[in-house]
Amino acid sequence: MNRSAATLVEQVGDYSHLFDRMSVGARFDDACSEGSIRLATDPEVLRASTAASRARRLLEVEQVRLAGEIAARSDRFLAAPLATRMGASGPSDLVAEVTGLPREIAGTMVRLAEAIRPGQPLTGEPLPAERPHVAEAFGAGLMDLTVAAALVRTMRKVAPALSRDEALQLERQLVERTQEGSTADQLLAHFRQVPDHADPEGIGRRFDDQVAKASVTKRKHDDGITRWILDLDALTSGFFETALNANTSIRRFALEIGDDRGHVGDDDRRPLAQRRVEGIARIAKRAIKDDDGQVAGTAVTLLVTMSDDALETGLGAAALIGCGDSIPASVARSLAAHAEIIPVVLSGSSQALDLGTGRRFFSEAQRRAMALRDRGCAGPCCDSPLAWCDAAHIRPAGYGPTSVANGILLCWRCHQLLDRHGWQVTREKGRWLGPRPPAPARREAA
Repeated sequence: MNRSAATLVEQVGDYSHLFDRMSVGARFDDACSEGSIRLATDPEVLRASTAASRARRLLEVEQVRLAGEIAARSDRFLAAPLATRMGASGPSDLVAEVTGLPREIAGTMVRLAEAIRPGQPLTGEPLPAERPHVAEAFGAGLMDLTVAAALVRTMRKVAPALSRDEALQLERQLVERTQEGSTADQLLAHFRQVPDHADPEGIGRRFDDQVAKASVTKRKHDDGITRWILDLDALTSGFFETALNANTSIRRFALEIGDDRGHVGDDDRRPLAQRRVEGIARIAKRAIKDDDGQVAGTAVTLLVTMSDDALETGLGAAALIGCGDSIPASVARSLAAHAEIIPVVLSGSSQALDLGTGRRFFSEAQRRAMALRDRGCAGPCCDSPLAWCDAAHIRPAGYGPTSVANGILLCWRCHQLLDRHGWQVTREKGRWLGPRPPAPARREAA
């Protein structure tokens, strides 16, 4: 038996021996460990957890080594790469397929294996691993897979700015840090700060990279849930996290008696993830309320529509205009008519009630009426949301009335098409039509 396998078997044996005391009289022979675990003392449970974790780490070492061998045999420069022969797109896919692990974890194993695997020249002694100190600690089962992979990623960020000796010294220091009793979360947080200390001149470049990669993605699920995926640079994340933390504290919930959702008191036991939803709602409400619409041109409001029957009975649905979502009518009825949340009752024909006409500039009521009608930019093939839109005159002010019928919601780009480039807008059967103006007559050659 090879040394690695023997160490793994020995560690599993240590784990199983911890329960010998509870197995006296063959009470738990041929049974799972659940019964004996329940009879173990607190120190025995803790020792067993440590032993199981060590065995898991040793098994991860073997998985990573096997993943590295699969990757080596799947090298695209080989005549018949293993992954290709097995019908996989690459080594990570093949590892995921044969192990049942998620592809992300399989990819982590492959990349870690590349960093700790000794080089294999055609002749001569094996070359040292890219990260020899990580290879030694991880191979001995002293480092978790996640921590080892994060350490390797950190070194790859800072290595270009360091000499070989400096990189090895930093790697050794970080490996020693992993053995000082810090939790995995604490180590990961420490690793994120290392590049700024090891390569302070590169912080500007790294921040620019963050800004370039930052994005916000919106995904709609079939059950009505909307998933927002935030990939934020450090500064934006700092603003967001500070505001979210301020609106997520239990003390704030305890002081805000009569909250929309009814969560009051200082005994709020909801998980943090659920309290954060309420914190985001508070942030959004304040942002909407503080925006007077002067920049966008249209008052920033959340319009909620429902029928007369829904208003009276509380049954049925209410629509969130511009969001593509619905909420129960009973919830919509409870919304206070603040400046940022406007319940609008529709008649039986689903037409908005008259909200006012006849001013030089469109009134807030008129803009809301147009928002209900247009649901966003009414320009050609444009899906800009309400908050990006101006209330524009179809027939120019002075020639046409400042009325809902003579108004249209347009984003800045489409507004320019209307005002400066001769687009003509008409409305037929509830649809806006915007044909291009006639092309100028071609001048005949003399």
